[in-house]
Amino acid sequence: MGAAPLKGTWRPEVAVFMGAIIGVATVVAIFALVAPPMVSPGGPTSNALPQNLSAFESDSLLQQYVTANAKSAQQYSRWGIGFGGGLMFKGGLPVGGVANGAPAILAAVSSDNSAVSFTGTNVQVQGVDEPDRVKTDGTHLFVSTQNSVSIINAYPPSSAAVLSTLKFPNANVIGLEMTKDRLMVIDQKSGSGITYQKNGGGIMYQKTSGASVVELLLYDVSNLNSPKLMQNESIPGAYVAARLADGYVYAVVQQPSYVFSGQGNATAVMPMASNNGTAAQLPASSVYYTNNTAQISYYTIIPSISMATGKENAVTVLTGPSATVYVSTSNVYVVYTNYPDLFSTHGIVGDVYTGGVVSVSDVQQAQNSTVLRAAYSSGSVVVKAAGVVPGSVLNQFSLDEYNGNFRVATGRFAVVGGSATRSNDVYVLDLGMNQVSALRNIAPGENIYAVRFVGSMGYVVTFQQIDPLFVISFKDVAKPVILSELKVSGYSDYLHPLPGGYLIGVGKDAVPSSTIQNVAFYLGLKLSLFRVFDNGTSIQVSKLLIGDRGTDSPVLTDHLAFTFDSTRNVTIIPLTLYKVTGTQSNCSGCIPPYGDPVWQGVYVIQVTSSGFNILGRVSQYSGSLNFGDSANDNLQIDRSVIIGDYLYTISQGEVMVSTLSSFSTVATVPLPQ
Repeated sequence: MGAAPLKGTWRPEVAVFMGAIIGVATVVAIFALVAPPMVSPGGPTSNALPQNLSAFESDSLLQQYVTANAKSAQQYSRWGIGFGGGLMFKGGLPVGGVANGAPAILAAVSSDNSAVSFTGTNVQVQGVDEPDRVKTDGTHLFVSTQNSVSIINAYPPSSAAVLSTLKFPNANVIGLEMTKDRLMVIDQKSGSGITYQKNGGGIMYQKTSGASVVELLLYDVSNLNSPKLMQNESIPGAYVAARLADGYVYAVVQQPSYVFSGQGNATAVMPMASNNGTAAQLPASSVYYTNNTAQISYYTIIPSISMATGKENAVTVLTGPSATVYVSTSNVYVVYTNYPDLFSTHGIVGDVYTGGVVSVSDVQQAQNSTVLRAAYSSGSVVVKAAGVVPGSVLNQFSLDEYNGNFRVATGRFAVVGGSATRSNDVYVLDLGMNQVSALRNIAPGENIYAVRFVGSMGYVVTFQQIDPLFVISFKDVAKPVILSELKVSGYSDYLHPLPGGYLIGVGKDAVPSSTIQNVAFYLGLKLSLFRVFDNGTSIQVSKLLIGDRGTDSPVLTDHLAFTFDSTRNVTIIPLTLYKVTGTQSNCSGCIPPYGDPVWQGVYVIQVTSSGFNILGRVSQYSGSLNFGDSANDNLQIDRSVIIGDYLYTISQGEVMVSTLSSFSTVATVPLPQ
């Protein structure tokens, strides 16, 4: 993207969508007249129900409820605008720990008491693992490509070789999870679409054949040369997220709650899942719905599977399309954005915490987010509460659970000083999803680019022309307070906390335009080392600029690509390097030119209390196959693992093993295609 957004707008990709929403503001009043009233589900069941949610007493009541909303959606779609769709958003983060070695700032190592230290997946919450395309136990690598998974003997490098490969034709492998002697493969198969038929009572239900299906495949890998499938839990719909905690995989899958016939009629369908090939309808009594009845186009299904035995369980909630999931050590939080409520006969819902009622002409303000909380323990998942916050969240790092409260950072449209603009808030909720406190209107006119919560502190990065790093204290959850605002050039997309109050920021440098007001132009990759002191003040200790405009890294959008080895205080950053040549224009006041792609691989960077030191770099492209000139596009490194004294870099095409002393190649393992 060329320029940073103008003042008063959101990030460009979001602004396009919201422009469409604003464009239909004039038809909101029409929908308010034609939308049918919502069907009452007939009251709660006799079971204890979660706060702010209800369940259904029968299949017919569930169908009536969904059908009424489906008809509203049908009327909405006549204007060429649709809700929902397949969603595959990702998120994740780090580990904490103790240092050994000269530099005094470190994060932890994943070693599982192994004699050889190794790095693990970069997760958000300690004790809650996240699916990734690479997993290791310190001796073996489990590596996925698009439709296969290879089990590799990795350490020592002299024995590096593929032991076995699992193939998944017509599927896309999303991620892997592993425990002792177990491997979970999560994939999504794309078919011709979900098919439906009626049962004897006239209730529509789904068949899994020919569907877009999420598969949770559990393998016994006690014999690495011959993995055995133990369990196949298949759910029609789209993958949203998954986590591994307390020996169970907890996933979030979304399934449409209605289907349009060839004549354009909307009909409710029932939630379905398949266990080892046997499809079954999920009972209506296990389906919950929130008070937001307007946008419930999906069944959000939360299944759990025991990694040890394959035992499965599931709960379901009617929701809107979910894009963001955060999982603590005891709760799953699912967040979905409520775009302007075009179905309600009572106008558009405004800021639920101020009691504001938003007019049709101010439809932007109606953007809120519903937060659903489900508690989990030993495979049991129980829906507990739901609530709403104004605005929408950036990603999973905008969410955090701490000391019995839930923190969420949001961005929203607002009117500040009589002008429409963007504003940013941080809310604290209790576990019943009731507001405890709020910190509103942080950096009006700017957009949130990164958030990280660490203990009683929170860090929020906003950007328009410069990067303010806001340091927020939650020591008094009833009165969160901004302690400092650090302004530096560029911005950070990802924040990685280290002990001692240090933060690594990974983003891009930027230069303000000299001719266009409130616009900045992105430049090359930027690593920042921040330090936050006990009193909340902060400084940028050092920055490292890599490449020219166009230089990019998967870390900017995928934290799982970030590796930190605390035994050496070393970070591994995969990137594509762009360089500006002498023939490209770079005049004063001009838009900075894009460079040409000249290299792809990883930078190995030591982090000390005084800054960054590039130790070396590794590419899987040989000198004769320079990235910018090569047609071979499957050697782009996007993951890295350190085992002992060796660096393992992983692309779609191969695993390369390099020494950490000289970065010379000692082994390569081609990945089956």
